[in-house]
Amino acid sequence: MKPRQLQATLASAGGIVDATLEGKRVRVVTSSDEAPESALFEGLTVNPVTPRFEDGFMTLVRRAAGHSHEAPFVPFGSSRAPENLRKEEVVVEVHNLTRKFGTFTAVDNATFKVHRGEIFGLLGPNGAGKSTTFRMLCGLLPASSGTLSVAGMDLRHTRASARQRIGYVAQKFSLYGQLTVMENLKFFTGAYGLRGSHRSQRIDWALDQFDLRSQSDLASGQLPSGYKQRLAMACALMHEPEILFLDEPTSGVDPLARREFWRRISTLADRGVTVIVTTHFLEEAEYCDQMVIMVDGQILATGTPADVRDRARPSEDREPTIEDAFIAIVEDHRMSAVT
Repeated sequence: MKPRQLQATLASAGGIVDATLEGKRVRVVTSSDEAPESALFEGLTVNPVTPRFEDGFMTLVRRAAGHSHEAPFVPFGSSRAPENLRKEEVVVEVHNLTRKFGTFTAVDNATFKVHRGEIFGLLGPNGAGKSTTFRMLCGLLPASSGTLSVAGMDLRHTRASARQRIGYVAQKFSLYGQLTVMENLKFFTGAYGLRGSHRSQRIDWALDQFDLRSQSDLASGQLPSGYKQRLAMACALMHEPEILFLDEPTSGVDPLARREFWRRISTLADRGVTVIVTTHFLEEAEYCDQMVIMVDGQILATGTPADVRDRARPSEDREPTIEDAFIAIVEDHRMSAVT
């Protein structure tokens, strides 16, 4: 079981207030009646840790909600059952991808692969080229050179066809603010070509799975950030895409909404949806199966979270984090550029 899958299992268990990924471990906050030696942790090594501010915040939030836990997220029907997946299949392949704006090279010979059902992270500081790469992957921006295949299609020639097989959630949420939640859902189902009973079924699915029924008559521009995020993701999933692109999807939302988001993303990946995400919350990179770190348009690190953490400078008092590795990689690159 992957760490993110263990985290998802523990987060949905009774007696658990909060569960988050920290490197190779899952940090768990239990309710007062759930002892660490309980059957819930059978077969796991449990070590006590010092409480932190966020633990207290989540405890208060869960207490106010009566410690209720979200129902299982069901994104698709039985035709997308896990046993039918071919996880070894490459669904995104990039080779020597380059994008220039005049004399400025925004992306410089990027090469990587993404397999079906992976959560793949694009990380980098501002101006690193990750957003430009992201737009090329979505078919929103043509490459200057190199090859780019998405869902088996060459995006140099079939960008429109490839977009029918992907979902996209923009950083600012591509919603129509003056339209209600229901009107947005109807618009996007129509845009994706859904008709008749299938369209009605997917709208009902979105209202139920994202808890939007009580908000259905509200203008989406009036929704809190967490509900905007839910609606944006629901709209991106209406046509049951094979690949989901998420651009800074948890920016501006509270910790509880971020946890709900990653629970849904992990479920989607387990059901075979390939997820490509950019994030500036480096701790969220732990949820990725694979990632690349870009600086000045170049890919400087690639691999699993464990592979990337190995690039961090050693510390005597604690294990390295993705943030430690990120800082070391960027600093080493800057120093080599100077010398």
